[in-house]
Amino acid sequence: MGPQLFDVRLLDLGSGGGLGGRVSELRMVVVEAGDDRLVEDWREVHNAIIPTAPLSTDDVRERAGRNHLEVLYADDVAVGCSTVRPPEDSPAVTVIARVLPAYRQRGYGEQLYRRGLATAESLGATDVETIVLASNAEGLHFAQRHGFVEIDRYVLPGDTIPFVDLRLSSHSWLSVADAAHIDAVRADPGQYGDLLHLALEAIAYPVDEGVGGTATRARVVLHDDGSIEVSDDGRGTHVRFDDDGVPMVKPIMATRDLRFFGDPSAQLLPDGRPRNGMSVVVALSAWAIHTNHRTEGSWTRRYEYGVPRGPLVSLPAASTTGTTVHFRPDPELFAEKLTVDGLAKACEGFAPSIPIEITTA
Repeated sequence: MGPQLFDVRLLDLGSGGGLGGRVSELRMVVVEAGDDRLVEDWREVHNAIIPTAPLSTDDVRERAGRNHLEVLYADDVAVGCSTVRPPEDSPAVTVIARVLPAYRQRGYGEQLYRRGLATAESLGATDVETIVLASNAEGLHFAQRHGFVEIDRYVLPGDTIPFVDLRLSSHSWLSVADAAHIDAVRADPGQYGDLLHLALEAIAYPVDEGVGGTATRARVVLHDDGSIEVSDDGRGTHVRFDDDGVPMVKPIMATRDLRFFGDPSAQLLPDGRPRNGMSVVVALSAWAIHTNHRTEGSWTRRYEYGVPRGPLVSLPAASTTGTTVHFRPDPELFAEKLTVDGLAKACEGFAPSIPIEITTA
């Protein structure tokens, strides 16, 4: 079997950001120990970013045998690499995304990171950790912006610069809702864009799944009552079970998405406004229903004005996985209605990772 490829096209925004950049073809290629070029490309990127702990080609071959390594190419140039390390002494899977300094601020790290998360989930990860060299300020900022929190620091023998261990917590699992956050969003709705932006916030999640290779299509329905329904055939929202087997769906709907919310450098959506996360959509909606189909079960929960109403409800098992978010933007805040043509035109600004079907009902 030859190298495994993961192809995606991404709008290359360049180091200055903005919309009008060229489109680069990205290829994520799995490193096989016997492929000299892949081993060398992965090694060169790794050593450029971690000069204090350089690896030999034999080191990389050994790692390729026990870890999942990938090289990210942009127009055939190696611009990044990743490591996904299976659980060893703990249930945590380690995901490390590296991008050469000259190619940062273009979304490449985001692609490596999301691909790594998908691989971690396929390994049954219950926790995800990453490791960043303390001198890599951009890498630390990226990790913290994506919800990682520091848990340890250590210095390798002979080194002076510590490595930082961080663990993922993109949303707090302690509660299904952050009431103070919801109240703050509703107190200043104009800060979070118009109805089009609200729809793009919701659609961005299926697009993420497509970029990560875990969804093949998205569907948006504009209902006559003004509600909007966004669905995909991805993995479904992550679910944890407590010691008694009671499920808890990752609380993306009513807690801050730490990757985006309030971060001035957050990803821009196609309307040019920064991404804030699904909690803003739910907070600014009269009601929202989150339906989640996973391999381990299906559940739904209703929200009103950002707050959960009622318990998580178990549903009959579905034949496929995926997520549906059906929400009614608060009519007191959004008097306008979207059109299929207008929304379709806006969605052209997303990286074309999956087809987005838009219809009415």
